[in-house]
Amino acid sequence: MNKVFTSAILTVIMVLMYATVHAQARSGIGLGLGANIPFASGYSPGVDVNVQGNIRLSDAFALVPAIGVKQIKGDNAIIHEGPQGYSTYTRGDLGGVSLAFSGKYYFDKQWFASAGIVGIINADRSSSGGTLALGYQVPLDNQNNVEFNLSGSILKWSRTSGSTTVPVAGLRVAYNFNFRR
Repeated sequence: MNKVFTSAILTVIMVLMYATVHAQARSGIGLGLGANIPFASGYSPGVDVNVQGNIRLSDAFALVPAIGVKQIKGDNAIIHEGPQGYSTYTRGDLGGVSLAFSGKYYFDKQWFASAGIVGIINADRSSSGGTLALGYQVPLDNQNNVEFNLSGSILKWSRTSGSTTVPVAGLRVAYNFNFRR
């Protein structure tokens, strides 16, 4: 996973060095792929895939609804919590269908920041939380662009005996098709 992460960062740096066209908020639809690195013991890096919309409200601001699939692997360890191990649960996989809604603010023609909420639903557990990201958009032409973002999320996973909070860092790449020139 370290080689994939290093390769992704080098690719982002090379693309950023050669981008010369200007971009800003546009309405469109996109497809994204990301890597997730949890900062909690017992969890391994995972991936996510999503379809996102971009709804332009002004040159500097857009709303971004998204639906996808997120996966973070658990080590399936049995965890005993509380006095004398009163509460027991298995640290399983954290993933499922993800629904997100965020706002994206362009503070430069290509650089943006976003903040929003995310929920993940699966058969065993559900999650909700918030996410922040910093990104860069590379226009390919008048109707297509690629965006890269580095994000941080706090996900609170519910289970029958309580909840677990897992901070997650992510690196995402998304292709967007814009409806207007």
